[in-house]
Amino acid sequence: MIFRYQFFRQFIKFCIVGGTAAVINFSIYYSFTAQLNIWYIYSAAAGFLVSAIFNFIANKLWTFRNKETGRRILSQIFKFCITMTSGLLINIGIIYTLTEWFGLDYRVSWVFATGMVTFWNFSFNRFWTFKYRQVGQGLPLE
Repeated sequence: MIFRYQFFRQFIKFCIVGGTAAVINFSIYYSFTAQLNIWYIYSAAAGFLVSAIFNFIANKLWTFRNKETGRRILSQIFKFCITMTSGLLINIGIIYTLTEWFGLDYRVSWVFATGMVTFWNFSFNRFWTFKYRQVGQGLPLE
């Protein structure tokens, strides 16, 4: 079965965490834009950043089962911020391009951008931020 492989289990968990973060992100994005009349680019940045805090904690503790503490967690936070900032820039670039150049609704643009950035974020968080370890070299899988 596919769930025997750590990579796929982690990716599924990452998607669950990401889905939850997406609900947080989109709630802020939509509320700020539609109800508070804040420009959709500012709303996208605010939603992305708030959901990133949830994302870091949930992925560190549940998805990647990483128990690093002390100075190492500061390094992880730094790497996570770089990953998320680059993801945010890609996300906003895609949203802006799809909305302004291709005339898509800002909500549809957000869905496409979020889907594309998911793969970017998973790869960098798995192999850099939380440094993937082979089975038998570190933490248990579950």
